[in-house]
Amino acid sequence: MAAGERAGRSGPGRALPAVLALLTVLAGAVWWLLTAPVARAAQAAQAAQAAGVPTCTLGAYLSDLYDIEPAKHTFAARFRLWSVCPERDLDPLPKASFSNVSNPERGDPVVTVHPGGFRDVMLLQGTFRQNWDARAFPFDRQRIEVVVSAGRPLEEFRFVPDNANSAVSEDVAPSGWRLTGFRLVATEHRFPTNFGDPSLRPGTGVTHSQVRIRIGLERDDPTAFLKLTGPLYLMVLIATATFLLPSHSEELAMGERLDSLQSRLGLLGGGLFVVMLNMQQVSAVVTSSVGLTLLDWLHLLTLAYVLLAVMGTVASWRWTVRGGDPVRAERYHHGGAVYGLLGYSVAAAALVGWFAAADWVW
Repeated sequence: MAAGERAGRSGPGRALPAVLALLTVLAGAVWWLLTAPVARAAQAAQAAQAAGVPTCTLGAYLSDLYDIEPAKHTFAARFRLWSVCPERDLDPLPKASFSNVSNPERGDPVVTVHPGGFRDVMLLQGTFRQNWDARAFPFDRQRIEVVVSAGRPLEEFRFVPDNANSAVSEDVAPSGWRLTGFRLVATEHRFPTNFGDPSLRPGTGVTHSQVRIRIGLERDDPTAFLKLTGPLYLMVLIATATFLLPSHSEELAMGERLDSLQSRLGLLGGGLFVVMLNMQQVSAVVTSSVGLTLLDWLHLLTLAYVLLAVMGTVASWRWTVRGGDPVRAERYHHGGAVYGLLGYSVAAAALVGWFAAADWVW
């Protein structure tokens, strides 16, 4: 009885420290996620100040995101950018360049004085060039960027991202997409020229500070996938149905049986044409310079399926002409159709699952 009481008391007593430890770890993880961006910005500022390089914080507010066109490798956006500098002459926005924007529209800067320094706020709108990775369409997750480059060399000026105050408008809702992330990242870019600076040795390069405004996107239009792959599945079902129809019954003469096989070959040949035509149409909608997309693989899989059906029809034709058993051939047709459709379904599902689970970019 005493041993049972000790066992009953020791169970909760041992579990309580484990629960407390787990809660402590979770609280620490949440605190790190909340403070990590601010801590990294502070560390970057301290490192720049230790090196004696002037710094300014740069923040961004995304107010609109529209005209997202992966086929044209572009997107359009509207931002409100701000910089906070200890001195007015350090303001980077008037001389900043935006490396991937076409015909930018800049608003008039609004400079205000605060206890922490000088703040400059500027509106930016334009169409930005972007390399899209559409291999996993429509399950792709994209990371689009706006690159802000300082007008001074790295030895004279550095950006510090203001992630603590940067945000996205609640009204941003690009058609067919969903936002998954927004952050500013400090980078450096090495130019292979000194831009004619006489203070530098000829032939040497120069490095400038940059901030990359990164926006995470995820497609939110599942119907697009069905529209583009619908003809493939229809062709697979038609090709399978041709092997399930009776073509070698005893009532049919040899000539009628051959006519049936020829009709099947004609239908499968037309199916190859349909698949190739749909593949060209899809390539005009979904473009990727990285590699084969999910839709490319599905088209190739469908082509292989139809080609195997053509080869099976030709083999059956030759065997029947040479005196093969028609009933046995039809039995092979039915079994091949069932197993072929099952194999196609498994392969297509595996491709879709793999591309949907792969984390290509973000």
